[in-house]
Amino acid sequence: MPSKDKLMEVEDLKVRFFTYEGIVKAIDGVDLEVFNGETLGIVGETGSGKSVTTYAMMALVPPPGKIVKGRVIYNIHGRPMVLTKMDEESIRKIRGSEISRIFQEPKAALNPVYRVGDQVAEAIIIHRKEEMFKRAFKSISEEIKKVKGLRKPLLSLQRSVVKSVLDKPESILLKIILKIPLLRKLYWAPLKREARFEVEKLLGLLGIPDPHRVYDMYPHELSGGMQQRIVIATALSCNPRLLIADEPTTNLDVTVEAQILELMKKLKKDFGSTLLYITHDMGVIAEMSDRVAVMYAGAICEVADVYTIFKEPLHPYTKGLLEAIPMPGKELKAIPGTVPNLINPPTGCRFHPRCPYAMEKCSKYIPRLVEVKPSHKVACFLHHDQILESEEE
Repeated sequence: MPSKDKLMEVEDLKVRFFTYEGIVKAIDGVDLEVFNGETLGIVGETGSGKSVTTYAMMALVPPPGKIVKGRVIYNIHGRPMVLTKMDEESIRKIRGSEISRIFQEPKAALNPVYRVGDQVAEAIIIHRKEEMFKRAFKSISEEIKKVKGLRKPLLSLQRSVVKSVLDKPESILLKIILKIPLLRKLYWAPLKREARFEVEKLLGLLGIPDPHRVYDMYPHELSGGMQQRIVIATALSCNPRLLIADEPTTNLDVTVEAQILELMKKLKKDFGSTLLYITHDMGVIAEMSDRVAVMYAGAICEVADVYTIFKEPLHPYTKGLLEAIPMPGKELKAIPGTVPNLINPPTGCRFHPRCPYAMEKCSKYIPRLVEVKPSHKVACFLHHDQILESEEE
């Protein structure tokens, strides 16, 4: 069971995209908590702000987007860090090592001109360099005991280079070594070798046959399911505490999708990660999640555990999503209308133009996200009267 220790907190998060057509109010006051060890599902229609919210949680909002308000607090071993106030160099050390992301489209996430194994190894070399050098020093020391002839002094020189890296990683001697081609090769060769061993081991854990051969393949040589496994391997390569999966099975057939979902559940258990799973598929939410956050038009409208969401949904939008699930012998009900244009979103509750229970005040005031039952929050005037004070922008 997931703990009640908060791994990440999002407070009153607002994201704007400054475009030629106008200011897109993409995220409007999101409050969210992520607990250690849980799988939190974020569900909603396309355009509801799921991906942008999680990009903001990594301080990685693409231009012309900008976080204009709010905080993202990440707890590193009990020490809270405000990611939205950190400089880029500091937060890059957290991305990949502490927080990682499985991107929505593997073909876009993988560089077509580099071998897939090298792309996975890059993250390991950046974030686990010291660990790889320690392994290299140990393996070189063992190899020196076994070899004879001219190879022995070469290995001794390589071990000296690796030792200098471990002893004084910022020394002037190391900077000189990196400028001399032969010595530079002695620096990189053991590092890349150990990273390759680690990547091949990880590819094996992901169920990829013949990892040694696949390492040297290019993205176009792999199927969609294999490409997705490579993207997952990259995300898991540094054993992150928080793994964000952005609709990782959208373009896969149902058989491969089932394999990927089972694989992610197994890896979450093996690696002990916290999983944030983004999808528009309520069936996947039921399969994967411990808790669910329902998003609509840049705001969270309901948060509860997965059983409560399916058995006792409170928000009309959540009910609409559940009624839209195709089931044998049941009439399929679509939610009328479409997600609004976020340059000029509706006043008040953004769902009120599509809501069958809309009242007059729904068009004037924004409902606050309130805990109406234990661990069950909803932003709807059908269940409380608390108003969120809107700000002029």
